[in-house]
Amino acid sequence: MPKILVICPDLPFPVRAGGQMRMASLIKGISAFAHVHVACIAPAVPEETLSWFKELGISGQCSGNGRPGALKFWCERAAPYFTGCNLRYRGQEQDFFSRVYHRIEPDLVWLETPYLVRYALAWQERVPLVVDYWGTSEGLERIYNATSGLLKVLRFWQWRIARSTEEKFARSIANIVTVSELDASYFRGISPESRVRAIPCGIIKESRDTYAVHGNESHTMIFTGDLAYGPNVDAAVFFAKEIFPIIRREFADAEVHFVGRNPTNEVIKLGAMTNVKVTGFIPDLDDAIREAVLYILPMRLGSGIRSKLFDVFPLGKTIVTTSIGAEGLELHHNQNCLIADSPEEFARACIRGLREPCLRERLRSAARNLATEVYSQSNITRLLKEAVDEFLLNR
Repeated sequence: MPKILVICPDLPFPVRAGGQMRMASLIKGISAFAHVHVACIAPAVPEETLSWFKELGISGQCSGNGRPGALKFWCERAAPYFTGCNLRYRGQEQDFFSRVYHRIEPDLVWLETPYLVRYALAWQERVPLVVDYWGTSEGLERIYNATSGLLKVLRFWQWRIARSTEEKFARSIANIVTVSELDASYFRGISPESRVRAIPCGIIKESRDTYAVHGNESHTMIFTGDLAYGPNVDAAVFFAKEIFPIIRREFADAEVHFVGRNPTNEVIKLGAMTNVKVTGFIPDLDDAIREAVLYILPMRLGSGIRSKLFDVFPLGKTIVTTSIGAEGLELHHNQNCLIADSPEEFARACIRGLREPCLRERLRSAARNLATEVYSQSNITRLLKEAVDEFLLNR
């Protein structure tokens, strides 16, 4: 069994956000066929994480570094605008990763985010280096295009810095992994000499009572996610102000629930609207999602994939999304979801989903098949094994 050092930007478990879901899925998959050591940036490894490591039969450690002081933090935030590079680098963290690397002497190093590339790029002369890109700079380009006023200047530079960093460093990386075939094509265009493989997230959470559905007679819709994340904020505001009023003309009792951590003031204010409820973080989303008839994903910004859907697929919930929300996933209109982009079309799709129980049942069943087939952890493990075998063979 090969020894694989996985370098993470944060603790991969417990899973509280999309990035952790990605890390946990890939680490779990790799641990099925390799000796894995996880090195991550965090002050300490909590007992919950240690138990997860033990369950998988892997080892791990943290850098021990906490959040930097305010001055250093803001200097780091400003640095990309002067250097043209948004990759992270701290001397203490470089020392930590270097010590771990020399102690483990791995057969392969897996970077669970491109932001840590500067710590490991020099090792590529001695060991295969794999970099997992969770998305592309196209997400920032969309945000830039949707912004107006002076803020547009800032968004432009954020996009250009991300794009130039991709172009510079992706060409230096022999092995690239992406979350979707769409992103894989993007990086093949940037770095044609690299080996690029698409490996989606796996569903690692075992959902209890999968087909239990409450509130089938209600007209409730739900949207979940980090409600401080710009694309999620835009989606919530877009739905509440432009789509939901159209739906309420057909169903006066229709409700929409926005559920997620750190809601911004802009999102909190939506709760003052009739039949709009804003809820903060809850540890288990399953019950909240079950209570809704439709899961809505009115995304207009961002890139990569919508990892929030990996909480939805196992529950067999009817999904209404935009083209951007479905991007990179095996979602197809009228086959396993409904896809619409304009406010009027999205509202009509929701009305159709609320009105037609036979349609809901068909889409629910097809969406659940994505959890048991395409995005099952066993399938992800198989794809990871194929990728690692290729990367080691071509070292």
